Amino acid sequence: MTMSRISASLLAMVGLVAAAMAWRLGIWTSGQPGPGLFPFATGILLSATAIFSAIQTRNPEDGDGPVDFRRLGQYAVAIIGFGIAMKPLGTLIATFGLIGGVLRFIEDRSRGHAFAVAVVLAGLSWGIFRYLLGVPLPPGFMEIQ
Repeated sequence: MTMSRISASLLAMVGLVAAAMAWRLGIWTSGQPGPGLFPFATGILLSATAIFSAIQTRNPEDGDGPVDFRRLGQYAVAIIGFGIAMKPLGTLIATFGLIGGVLRFIEDRSRGHAFAVAVVLAGLSWGIFRYLLGVPLPPGFMEIQ
């Protein structure tokens, strides 16, 4: 078994454990999403993705490529920056900045592509969390609620 399959199997188990723990929090209560809905969905998604990854890795000779620590560090900085920017800038702007910045500067996409994807995904995620799930999100200096 390759290291990729071992890692994917461990991640699948972590996802299933997280989903089981989230189930106990309540997925849906009183006609609205419960506190366990998002962790449950995340755990199931993690498990499904990990299982798909383990199945997809067929040839043990392919091996695991070297880790690009520079790129990994860039992603870490982007995620930390997102967490720091969330309160002062607000969810919508911070999410736009995270997605646009990652696509443009880490993934080397064109400005137009990065901008379009960032606008759509930031708007969708904000709308889903704010209106569908009823999560109170940080409005930031523009007071976007």
